[in-house]
Amino acid sequence: MTPSSKLRAAVIGVGVGWNHIEGYQTHPNCELAAICDINPAVLKERGDRFNIPESRRFTDYRQVLNSSEIDAISIALPNWLHEPVALEAFAHGKHVLCEKPLAVSVEAGRRMIEAARAAHKTLMVCYNHRYRPEIVWLKGEIRAGDFGHIYAAKAGWLREGWIPTHGQWFTQKERAGGGALIDLGVHVLDLALWLMGYPRPVAVSGATFAEFGPRGQKTKPRDVKPAHFDVDDMGLGFVRFANGAVLQFESAWASHREPLQDGFYVRLFGSEAGANFYTGAPNNETVVMYKLVNDQPATIVPRLPVGVSGHRIAVHHFVDCVLSGAEPESPGEHGLIGLQIIDAIYRSSQDGREVRIESPESRVQSPEFRGDD
Repeated sequence: MTPSSKLRAAVIGVGVGWNHIEGYQTHPNCELAAICDINPAVLKERGDRFNIPESRRFTDYRQVLNSSEIDAISIALPNWLHEPVALEAFAHGKHVLCEKPLAVSVEAGRRMIEAARAAHKTLMVCYNHRYRPEIVWLKGEIRAGDFGHIYAAKAGWLREGWIPTHGQWFTQKERAGGGALIDLGVHVLDLALWLMGYPRPVAVSGATFAEFGPRGQKTKPRDVKPAHFDVDDMGLGFVRFANGAVLQFESAWASHREPLQDGFYVRLFGSEAGANFYTGAPNNETVVMYKLVNDQPATIVPRLPVGVSGHRIAVHHFVDCVLSGAEPESPGEHGLIGLQIIDAIYRSSQDGREVRIESPESRVQSPEFRGDD
């Protein structure tokens, strides 16, 4: 595919995948060739909303994969379907943009990466929050060397009460892969790792809790009865890296805390500067940088655009990478590292001990592992 070609893309799963539709439709070098959803009502609503002809609407994803006119797909399906649909897509020669988490297990994530490499196709994880203006600005300052070396970070996403679709796949370990950790925690974990330079994790300790879900409390919607719930509604982890840096992070669907709070945060501690990113900050001051200027503490608050869709920018980045042959900034390998850390937290919680984590490079050979030893 040449840089001047138009990419023909499809979105499979348009309930939460509407952001992908918008991303493809707004890229000048992309054509949205199809949308697919098993739910006819959702398919119609999204198709009508985005002016997609009925001839490009499908309820069977295999019809999309079998089309020789489609180059790439977005997978915005329930977690347990990510792997099988991705494997079929690679077998049909498609590039894949996959919603987080990459898969429901470390082994499933490895199979997806290996299939992408065997097919010589792009596999990108849609970590949409990386593409927020605040994170892009922070990453630029870090790359410029303004932070020195980042030796510690804290990150979290704690909700007061938002256990989703109680009793359905979200709260079933086999189908979801986990609870709050793999739903919310995977986002803040990726943000911290990305800003730290994806250092190689070597040891993890953590704990998980299920205090509200089993009782049917703090659910969305609120008026549900206790149902199947074998995942965590809160998880905490502590990660040690090969370069000596550490990360502490937390996530919760439900907790006794300030009501109506749904912000997430990342705090960075570097040898030359620090920073605090918090989506719930007042006055749009979501990112603040701290450093010494003339040996005096200084606070830097950048003025950045608001209302920018991270999903749209992520989709545009995926299109650009496929057309140019470049490796995406959030490759499948990064999704796998997140799964390894989360899996280690679950094992640490169960066994009550620190867990040594397998090197991402020992089983998955990345052409460019973005991390510091």
